[in-house]
Formats: sequence, C-alpha cells, structure tokens
Amino acid sequence: MTHDEAAFTASVEAEDSVDGNDDMNGNGPATRSQQGPSRHEAHELSDLLSRIEAADPAEATTLVQLLARTPALQYARGAPALRAARALSVHGGPQAFAQAGELAARAHRDGVAGAGVVFAECADKMSLLSGRPQQFGTVVTSHLGDLVLAPMDGSVDDAARARLGLPSVAQRQSEIDKRNRELARERADQDGLPAGQRMCRIWRDPSEAWLAEHLGAQASCGWANGDELTLACRSDAAGLLPGPVIELPMWRVGGGDLWALSVRIERLPEAVIGYGFWPLDAGGGLLDGRRGAVPHRFRGPAAPEELPSHRDHELRGTSAKHTLDSTALRTKRNVTVYLPPRHSPAEQLPVLYATDGNMIGPYIRRIDAGISRETVPRCVVVAAHAAPMAGYGNDRAMEYLPGFDDDRFDRHQRFFVDELAVWAEQQFNVSDERSRRAVFGASDGGGHALAVGHMHRDKFGHAMAYSTGMPPNERMNWNATEAPFVHLCAGTLEGGFHQATEAWAAWLHFAKSPHHWVERVCGHDLIQWVEELPRAITRAWG
Repeated sequence: MTHDEAAFTASVEAEDSVDGNDDMNGNGPATRSQQGPSRHEAHELSDLLSRIEAADPAEATTLVQLLARTPALQYARGAPALRAARALSVHGGPQAFAQAGELAARAHRDGVAGAGVVFAECADKMSLLSGRPQQFGTVVTSHLGDLVLAPMDGSVDDAARARLGLPSVAQRQSEIDKRNRELARERADQDGLPAGQRMCRIWRDPSEAWLAEHLGAQASCGWANGDELTLACRSDAAGLLPGPVIELPMWRVGGGDLWALSVRIERLPEAVIGYGFWPLDAGGGLLDGRRGAVPHRFRGPAAPEELPSHRDHELRGTSAKHTLDSTALRTKRNVTVYLPPRHSPAEQLPVLYATDGNMIGPYIRRIDAGISRETVPRCVVVAAHAAPMAGYGNDRAMEYLPGFDDDRFDRHQRFFVDELAVWAEQQFNVSDERSRRAVFGASDGGGHALAVGHMHRDKFGHAMAYSTGMPPNERMNWNATEAPFVHLCAGTLEGGFHQATEAWAAWLHFAKSPHHWVERVCGHDLIQWVEELPRAITRAWG
C-alpha cells in the first residue's frame, strides 16, 4: 500500500473512534481544517464546484485542475467535500484519486450519504493502478464483453462494506451475473458482434431438455449454428471454464448438473478451437489455481485441413532428449532432437533450431507424419528446453526476450546461437549453410525467433515466429536485403499476440522484406502452431 492509500484508508477505518471535535486521526481538538473554510472561501468553493458540475468534460478537466489547487479544499467538510471528491475522481485522472479519497473520507465521517462509496472507489482504483487487488470490490472490468469483478484481496469483510454503503460481495456478484445475462440476451437478438470484438457471449435461455438432447450419452460436446458455437457439459463442479481460448465461465441450466456456454465468433466456419472443461471454485477461480487439459477440439467446415499426426510410439523417425553442459548459461540444459527416418549424417540435412523443447512433442508428431508421407522435406529439429520455473520470476521470458534482463538474454543467445549449433553440427552433421538453418518459436518463443533472426541474420535464412507478443521496434535497423525470410502466424482470438504479430507483417511488408503471414481463426492455442510449422518447413525447404 502506498503512503497516500495508507493515510486515507486508515482515516476511514478509524471513523468509529473519532468524534466531531477530534482531528482526522482522533488526536485531539479540531484545527481549522476540521472546522471548515471561511464564508468567503466556502462561497468560492461552492461556485467552482457548480461550474464543474455544469461543464462539458473538456472544460471540467481544466476546472478540476484549478479545484485541486484551491486553498479552501483543505478545509472542506460534509457535502462540499463529497462534491469535490466526485469532481476530482471523475475528471482529475489517476493522480487525483488520493485527494478525492481523503475528501470522501471526511464527508463519510460527517455522515454524508454516498461518501463511503466514493472513498471505496478511490481506494480500489489506487490499488489496481499499483498492481494490487482491490479491497472493497467497487471496480468492474470487461472481458470479452462480459462484466467481471476485478480481483480482490479479501482484506475487507461484508460488515465493513456495509458501513461504507456497499453491497456484500455475493450481492455484487449477483448484480453482475444478472446484467451479463441481460447483455447476452440482447446480443443474441442482434446481428454481428460489438464494435472491436471478434467474440462475445450470447444467451438464448436453452432448456434442460434441449441441451440433454444434444448431449445424448456424452458428458460434454460442442456444436455450431452459423457463427454461434455452443458448448455443453455435465458436471457437479461449482463452476466451469471452457479454456484456454473461450475463457468465459459457463452458466448452469436448471438446478442440476447441466452447464452451457454460447458464443458468437467472427469467421467461425474457419475456426479451429481447442477446449477443456476446467472446474472452478466457489469464488469463480480455477480450482487449485490450475489450468486443465484440452482434450476437445472444434474444427469448422472451412478451417485449414487437419494435418496427419503420429503418436509417440508410431514415430518413423526418432526423438531423444539430450543434456548439454552450457558454459554460457553456467548450467546444464536439456535439448530434444528429432531425426527423420533412416537418418544418416552424410545427408547434412536442413536444421530447425527451436525454443520450448520441453513442449516440442506435438510438433514432432506432425513433422514425422509429413516426412513419412513425403509432404514435408526431411530435416532435423534441435529444440532447447526452456529454463525451469524456479519461482523467482519468468525465467523463460528473461532468456527469450530482449529488454527484461540483458545479462540473461545475452548468455542465452550465446548458448542458443553458438553452443547449441556447434554441438548439433558435431553430433548430427546438420547443415551449417544459412539458407538451410531456421529458428522457430511461439508466443515468447516467437519473440525470440525474431530477435535471433534479426541479430544473427548471417546465420539463419528463416525465422518462424508464431504469436509473438512483442511488436517491431521502429528504431530497429532491419535490413531487408540481409534479413531472413520470416514466417508469421497468429490467431484472431488471441488479442495482443495477434496485434503484435500482425504489426510485424505490416512492418515487413512496408520494408519490402521477404515474409509469409498466416492469420487463423483460433486463440493462443498450440493447435495453430503445430499445424502451421510443417507448412513453414515445406515453404522453406520443400
């Protein structure tokens, strides 16, 4: 908690011990600041507040700056203090929340109705702006068009909320749920999607019988009707979330174990969406804080063709884990290597250097199936595992992305670009020719692939970067004639990752730098990456 937050939060918490003759902390006789402004000062303050309340937003913002510097404000009590608090909190911006909260606290102690709510709103906004959960539960955000109560820290009970004029958490959540259903019904009766959204919840009040008919003997299923996708499930959980793409809580239908969610998705017939039914606890959070498996998949009739895949025991090539003792990383690092069927070092095959080798299995299954069918060229995959999560921050991002930890990033570059390549060339005689070497990664790994491709463009002819979260830096010295061929892919339903990757596509287009951009209808989901990588390999070396 910041000093300002602590000051005015404590002032309200102490309200029961402060009488009308004490100062704000209950420390003795009231000073002039508690007695109020002079008559002339009070008149000037009231006049300024009236002007703010009658002004348009632009003028009000200017007037509030004058209000914040008005000497009489330090003496304001009662209703004038509440009026000033509201003006500052609405028009003054984040920097005014502390002052607005202090004024609302004074008004609340003076018994002015509504002042406690304004105080709580200011305290919650300050908490969220500083990266911490809110205390009182006044701030509601939006997620995919649904209203969502911003995270709370649990430090304030319902009795304290009631003293400030706030509803209980259960009442607040019930109000939000009711409004979300109203909004979902309204969207169901409208065409298209809300402005700026590619997906939204809709609700047609499905009956238990209708859902049971679709489910049949299955425990869960999903089906589409035009641009509407419905997921249904039977479960005795307190709640369900069909993650990872459609992270909107399902709604119970009837009083039994039936749950359903309907969403409208832009270009749904082209979509490929993985989903699982993840149980929630009574508070709406993931049970035990863990994301679940993703065993189900919806594939629209106009979606990209599903690629063949081999199970691990069906691989025609070989996949093996090795351990490198890295001088640059000052530790050992696991590396998974895939060799195609009948591999011989004499071939000196093209090589794909990848990040996140601990998750490379699904890629290898499809690459192996493609090579076996001769639709994907023979190649070797050398996939370095990500740094293990040690609980001290995002080690993976610090190694993969520039700008977080320069030392960690530079050392990982030396490992990945130099040590790993030398080892692979010695062990498997992979190609050392620039045109037959590629770097691949997805998500943060996509940012890594672009950084490596740019910084070591003399060593890599291809950079395959999927769903990067880092847009291009305008100060970057990108030389199109020397740059690798960049293969980009991102899904329309993955928010900032799509925006950043699309920005790269535009950047490369205007730079006249060779690239290929694929936009799929999906989320931040493994399925798009494992299906697009074999296509990129074929594009590079087929």
